[in-house]
Amino acid sequence: MSLRQNAWFWASAAVVLVLGWQALTVHVNYGGNWTGLFCTGQHTRLPANLEAGTWRNSSPFGYDGQYYRLLAHDPFLLDGTAAFLDGPLVRSRRILVPLSAWILVAGRPGLIDGAYVLVIAAFAFGGVYWLSSILIRQDRHAAFGLLFLAVPATIISIDRMTIDVALGALTAAVAYQLISGRDRGPALWLTLAAAGLVRETGLLLALGCLLAAAYRRDYRKALLWSSAALPALCWFAYLQFHALPPSAVAQAVPKWLAPHHWQFGILSRALHPLPYPYTPGLLLLAHVFDWIALAATAAAAVMGLLRLRTTRSESLRAVLGLHAVLLFVLIQNFFWVTPFGYARPLAPLFVLLLVGDGRPAGYRALARAALVSMLVDLRLFTEIKAQVFGILHRFVG
Repeated sequence: MSLRQNAWFWASAAVVLVLGWQALTVHVNYGGNWTGLFCTGQHTRLPANLEAGTWRNSSPFGYDGQYYRLLAHDPFLLDGTAAFLDGPLVRSRRILVPLSAWILVAGRPGLIDGAYVLVIAAFAFGGVYWLSSILIRQDRHAAFGLLFLAVPATIISIDRMTIDVALGALTAAVAYQLISGRDRGPALWLTLAAAGLVRETGLLLALGCLLAAAYRRDYRKALLWSSAALPALCWFAYLQFHALPPSAVAQAVPKWLAPHHWQFGILSRALHPLPYPYTPGLLLLAHVFDWIALAATAAAAVMGLLRLRTTRSESLRAVLGLHAVLLFVLIQNFFWVTPFGYARPLAPLFVLLLVGDGRPAGYRALARAALVSMLVDLRLFTEIKAQVFGILHRFVG
């Protein structure tokens, strides 16, 4: 099989790139301690069994990956882990990646952190594999499946061990099954069910398939796809009524749901740039990168809406439409502070633009889809640059 049609080769190459980069930055920037990838903050409280071996970064509060690591060590919340989570109900709902790491090593504590890193790499493999497989069907080169690594949520997951690369990969899997006509077996149901366990927005994949089936008046399929939400709903019920204390459940109700807290999201963020503590020249440059990332994200939503006409699969059309509209539903201002936050729930949108169902066999549509991802990536790299400079200083300086 030629490299042009070998999705396995390019997916394997992606894993080499991901693990190679992580090994390099861990060696240079984290003193060889792989827990540095989880971005544990200076002020983050940890269980006693994890405290000694954890690398803490310079941030006071760290980032989300630190909490999913805790869940990987105690996925069923039997050892008091809920007390160490910043939002116990919201975090613990997103169980697929942490639970996968726990299952991979049968719950052995000393191996769970490494297993988590491998689970992230496995989803990167899957995302590239399924995107490459779609591109092969479109008579494009399989190597362009590596563009999955340019999706902002993928970069963030590789850098900070967040769970969103899994939703991006499962979106590519759903797209592949729908485009290739393999949506009649249990594989699609399992993929949709898994997406709902990655994070709550993963349920939009099942909802899209349900709406498309209902539109065709195929009510048997609509019932089938609606049942794909059951594993997530059962898990949510376990957390709410058994695993978490009432105080943790009450904290999960966001204040911005009240009408008087509604704001203008992406528009407010663009009109009111953050007051970074930089000199005037650097401050202007930081604002420009912010505006570029926000504009590219809005452009992705607009591109998604425009592609509804040409998307052949009704289910993909519904999923694409739901995620394009999602951008306009996320109206709270704090959500748009940084692309490390707002780009992650929109992972399926960026992936579906790369999928390009119904587009011509050339590369223009693929290039436009890659461009909006890369423009957001520019802003991400301004925060990853310290790692890059650390590596350059070690080997060049």
